[in-house]
Amino acid sequence: MTDQSRNFPRISIITPCLNGERFIVDAIESVLRQGYPNLEHIVVDGGSTDATLSLLRGYSYLIVISEPDGGSHEAMNKGIARATGDVIAFMNVDDTYPDDTLTTIGAAFVANPGTDIVLGDTVVYENGTGGHHTVRFIFNHPRGIWLMECLFGNPGLNGCFFRRSVFEKVGLFNNDFHICADRDFFIRAALADVTSVSLNVPTLFYRAHGGSQTINPARSNVIAITTELFRMASDFLELSEKARSHSHLAHAWQAFEGARLAFVQMRSGQWSNAAKLLVHIARHDPLWPIYLTRALYLRRIVRQNYRGGWNADLCLSNKHG
Repeated sequence: MTDQSRNFPRISIITPCLNGERFIVDAIESVLRQGYPNLEHIVVDGGSTDATLSLLRGYSYLIVISEPDGGSHEAMNKGIARATGDVIAFMNVDDTYPDDTLTTIGAAFVANPGTDIVLGDTVVYENGTGGHHTVRFIFNHPRGIWLMECLFGNPGLNGCFFRRSVFEKVGLFNNDFHICADRDFFIRAALADVTSVSLNVPTLFYRAHGGSQTINPARSNVIAITTELFRMASDFLELSEKARSHSHLAHAWQAFEGARLAFVQMRSGQWSNAAKLLVHIARHDPLWPIYLTRALYLRRIVRQNYRGGWNADLCLSNKHG
């Protein structure tokens, strides 16, 4: 242990889990490989009926909470309440950490004592044949916690590390959003003027597969996700108008999410629902086509920092599991 590592903050890793036997060992082993000197790993299991709990019993250092819950974000809130670390992070059962990630994070918090959040890059990959992994996306956040990216980009929650005080300042995850509560949390964090540092190195490998709730090749939850985001954007617009702040940004975001929801509804054959939605938006905001044009411009700015696509095969020097 070096002199610097003695000063590293205690890190609590929280893993929400339900029937995760397929990948949970990879996640746990990637944490163990870190060799971080001051660490706890909490697995919050929602009542798995597969071999998950049996696999977890093979790791005596784990803290395991197993009881029914209302989804991954409620599990994450339970983990926050149980955590003893000065820094808190979230790892899904199908995520892994690049080697030496936690040492890099600990050193970043020591070097930046006034920083609330340390952000790294999220690398989205798919398993291929013969042990080959195809990197599809790399989400980079060079501006740190940036409201415009929280609205139009991909915040990459699991590649970020949070001081405990962030949750005291911002609050916990909102379980009213079953899938997109992480985006709601980041928006509240940006509005609370949290401080952040971007490392511009990979801190999480996100495995895209058919069972992934948010990022998967089949886009299986796209209607549920876009419905939540449109509701979130409408809530944000109402809040911004009451507070008289970020109004133009809020109008643009709602216009974008409304148009996207209508598009995915039409693509799914829900033409009547799409038409009703567009009429509703036009009645409440006659200028929405103008705001949509602005939104597309803002989204393009935000996504300049992202690389890849579902057909990409990006090169990445870091080893991952």
